[in-house]
Amino acid sequence: MTTTHPLIAAALAMPKTHCVVTTYECGKMRRFETRSQASAENHAVGERSKIGRSLIDRMSGDKVKIVSVTIERL
Repeated sequence: MTTTHPLIAAALAMPKTHCVVTTYECGKMRRFETRSQASAENHAVGERSKIGRSLIDRMSGDKVKIVSVTIERL
């Protein structure tokens, strides 16, 4: 059985404080929780670059379009 390094365990124990909510044209929403506002902003930058583009959903293979990306405090 392996033990987790104390630094890794401490990082995993930190509470999640913000989430990035991605909304699709079909009404589907996806949440990505982060441990700081800065990391939420970083994730949101990548998601916002996809707004309005036609993308392929990896799970279903259907075409989807992102319409909005917001950051919420938990």
